[in-house]
Order: sequence, then C-alpha cells, then structure tokens
Amino acid sequence: YITNNLRVVRMAYSQRFSAGLGNLNMEDLGQSLRDGLGTLGSMSVKGFDRAKQFSQEKMGNAVRTEYDLEYIQLSARVEATQNNINKSSNAARNFLQPNAAARLEDMFNEKITGRGNAMDSRSTYSELLGNHMKVGGQEIGDNTQVGQSLVEVGETFVRLGMMEKEYLKDVYENFFKPFSNHLQVEWSNINTEKRRLDLARLDLDAAKSKVRGARTPEVMQQNEQKVRECQAAFDRQYEQTKILLTDADRKSAEFTTHLEEFIRSQINFHENAQKLLQETYAKMKK
Repeated sequence: YITNNLRVVRMAYSQRFSAGLGNLNMEDLGQSLRDGLGTLGSMSVKGFDRAKQFSQEKMGNAVRTEYDLEYIQLSARVEATQNNINKSSNAARNFLQPNAAARLEDMFNEKITGRGNAMDSRSTYSELLGNHMKVGGQEIGDNTQVGQSLVEVGETFVRLGMMEKEYLKDVYENFFKPFSNHLQVEWSNINTEKRRLDLARLDLDAAKSKVRGARTPEVMQQNEQKVRECQAAFDRQYEQTKILLTDADRKSAEFTTHLEEFIRSQINFHENAQKLLQETYAKMKK
C-alpha cells in the first residue's frame, strides 16, 4: 500500500500537465507538499491527498467538481484582458522607444536605479538629422541656395525633434504608465486566489473520494464531516475569487480612457508637426 501511494506521488511530480486545472500546476502542488513537510520523513496528509487527487484526475480515475459556466467565462475574459493588455503595453514601449539598447537602459533605470528614463536628455532621430543638416548647410555656406535650404530644413527638424520629446513625454505619462500599471495589483491577487481555489477544489474532491471509499460507518461519518468542512472552505474561496474577478472585469473599462489619451496625444503632435512642416515648405517655395 505504501509503495503504491509513493508511486502515485512520484507520478504527480514527474509530469507537467497544462490542461484541465487552469492556474494550478505541479509547482503549486509541490509547494503544498513542501508546506506540510516537517522533516524529510514526514508528509502532510493534505498535500499527499492533493497530489493523489491531481494525478488520478489526469489519469481519468477520479471525479472532479466543475466550475459553473459563468465563472469559467468571467475568468477567461479577465485572463484574456490581462494577457492582451500586457502584450499591448510591451508593444507600446517598443513604439515609444524603437531602439532596443535605449529601451533596455530606460527599463533598467526605471526599475533598478529609480532615475527614470532618459527621454528628456536623449536626442531624437529628428534632432540628429536636423543638426547634421544645419552643420552641413553652414559648411556649404548659407549664402548658397542649397546651404540655406539645409539650414532651414535642419532647424525645422530640430524643432520637430523637440516637439517629439514633448509628445513622447505626454504619451508616457498620460497613456503608457497608467495603461501598463492599471489592474496589475488586482491581476496578481486574482492569480493567487485562483490557485487557492484550485487547491480548495482538490481538497474537496479528495474528501469526497474518501467518502466513497469508506468501509465502516465510523470512517464514513468522519469523512462526511471532512467533506462538509472542505465544501465550506471551497464555497468561501469560490465567492472571494468571483468577487475579485467581477471587480477587475468592471474596472477593465477604464483602459478605454487611457487609449483615448493616447489618441489625443497623437492628434496634438501630428497637427503641430504638420503646421511646422507647412510653414517651412511655404518659406522654401518663396
């Protein structure tokens, strides 16, 4: 009997299953077992029961409690929101700073040194282009047509680069930061509660399995009491997780506000940039 049970535990630890238990994985079960280890030779009964239930479910030899459709859909919607907002945030950071080295420097300063990004001090590509044109035009001579044109266009692109800095700072402060940080704490809490719910569900189903395997009235009574306790714990965790999911799902509408700020920044920058370029173009055509 002991050999068979140890075999079950080894099987639970040796395989990584990706389907069927949502946020629960073998690391969670392993942590559950480690939490119950007082010494190398003693094992938590609860941790053992969870591992046994988990492995038997994957082998199709155990009955499991299913979550209701409303919870499944709500959980899937919140998870999809989290995944896609995080992907969009990463893409937005790449958009704000296409240079990978500069992007890495900014992330390091923001998260490690606390100095923030170098957006204000780092020259934009427009500024670099404008400065090269100005220097070139001055070397050729601003008394020549090509030299004068290079200086005028160069000055325009320097001003355009300064506008870009203001635009990027506006986008970073009013779109990227709130968009990236919104609901991150809530999502972290939800993931923790979902793992706890999966473990509570394993405890409940393991207790039910023991009731079906009871051989005496006394053992049956003890196991039924355990089922009632596990059912109550599962119900509490279920409601707590649903509350957090519902709140996060409701707050996800606020992402629209941050996206509106992004569009506003885009409009302002492009309108001002167009006005500047039109003025330069009109001056050159005279």
